[in-house]
Amino acid sequence: MAGSFRPDALIFDAEGVVVDTEILWDKSQEILLSRRNLPYDRDELKPKMAGGTILQGARIMIDHFNLDEDPEKMAAERLELIHGLFETGVSFVKGFPDFFQYVRSTGIKYCIATSMQKALMVKVNRKLHLDDLFGNHIYHIEDVNNVAKPNPDIFLFAARKLKTPPSHCVVIEDSPHGVEAARRAGMHVAGLATTFSSSILQKADYVALDFDGLTAYLSGIL
Repeated sequence: MAGSFRPDALIFDAEGVVVDTEILWDKSQEILLSRRNLPYDRDELKPKMAGGTILQGARIMIDHFNLDEDPEKMAAERLELIHGLFETGVSFVKGFPDFFQYVRSTGIKYCIATSMQKALMVKVNRKLHLDDLFGNHIYHIEDVNNVAKPNPDIFLFAARKLKTPPSHCVVIEDSPHGVEAARRAGMHVAGLATTFSSSILQKADYVALDFDGLTAYLSGIL
């Protein structure tokens, strides 16, 4: 990134960046496939599914295993599973609360832009009170007609809501599809290696192993 670059807005992905739900999604995939006597190959499937819709994930699994199933019905089963698992509790990603306090102290604009459905976010918000942190600046995939990453729609929508040019935004993402979506949006992107290894996020402008790394990165450009 150019040394003269200073962002005006920070866009957080939710899952794997703010909210620690990835273990719950892995569990839902495990259960779903075990019902079909199939293994969940996380290394193969998760990079393809992360950042997409529940229906897209069902289609990926059907294609991967060459299943003769209705994607809509599998997606509904997957949604039922994940709703049940979300009830068991979600938490912040380790290091996020302190990082957020740092971000707030800088005066930069910030928001969440997520592929998580609003109905799931309601359950997250009930426990973690994200609206106390982000106010009305939590944007969901339904806001862009369910157009999923790696399409840039959700990030461009967030930039418009923040009244910030895309080139002045930094996205924090934990998935390869999210990184690609940010790049297609014309934004700078910092990869956070919470869900995938840093090698999978190499298309990002910067890759941090944890929030301490992100703090160091932002302190150099803010």
